[in-house]
Amino acid sequence: MSYRLQVVKILLIILILAILDFVLTYLVQLLTEAYPKQLLPYEPAIITGIHVIIVAIGGYYIIKFIQGILSITVYAKIEKGMAGMIKFALDVIFYTLLVLAILVVLHVNLTGVLVGSAVGGIVIGLAVQTIAQNLLSGVLVTSSKTIKPGDSVSLLSWIWGNPIIGEVTKVSLLFTEIKSITGNIFKIPNSAFLGNTVFQKLESENSLVYPLQVIVNADVSADKVLERVKDILKDKIKDETKVEVYFTSKNGGTNVFTAVIHFQKIDELRGLIDLVNSAFDKAYWSAKS
Repeated sequence: MSYRLQVVKILLIILILAILDFVLTYLVQLLTEAYPKQLLPYEPAIITGIHVIIVAIGGYYIIKFIQGILSITVYAKIEKGMAGMIKFALDVIFYTLLVLAILVVLHVNLTGVLVGSAVGGIVIGLAVQTIAQNLLSGVLVTSSKTIKPGDSVSLLSWIWGNPIIGEVTKVSLLFTEIKSITGNIFKIPNSAFLGNTVFQKLESENSLVYPLQVIVNADVSADKVLERVKDILKDKIKDETKVEVYFTSKNGGTNVFTAVIHFQKIDELRGLIDLVNSAFDKAYWSAKS
């Protein structure tokens, strides 16, 4: 069913209900003139009741047809979860307007209602703002190709502490989904991803690369630790270029080393990180003893 037909139906419903309201109101007035003693005291209430029923029925079907048009023109073109959220938000708005219209017909003073709903409006506004931020961030992420499924990345943020290392599996309008090297699935809101996260693509010319920082107590010479780490890794890894180890800096009572790990698939990284950390642990205690 085309959206044009839906629009025609809405107009027909409005026309039919307007005629029905006029006819019923006219009939009540005729009956009141015929039986003034019985009906005159109740005439305003009866007419108001007719108006309320007409507005309620008409509003319900108009909302239904508007959502039908949006289903054809909008919801069908976006992902299912996002479409459901937009539909729910619009339902809340439409039915709120319908309730206000009924209250107007009932001659209710809306000043108090509007003041009372201001707090609820603020709460809804904050929720909508959060959704809008995620949507805008999602549009920026997807349109700019900043990150895409299949990318190997490292994400660091004060929000979750330890870096998330893994492969991007999905980028949607609200969330970026990442499968970590430990097998966990992380769904990161796009607003947090862009606003509070430092991300690094683990890419180089011929391989994927991850720089691992290792901190060791400085009560042992950094040169000795570095030399022994290289010997241990040489025995464990045939390709010496797979892990390059450097003494980075001295920070108070600790020595900071960087191990640049080269790998082809993200699944390899977990084992290589374990191997490097174990090598530094063995090298430190060996040098100390």
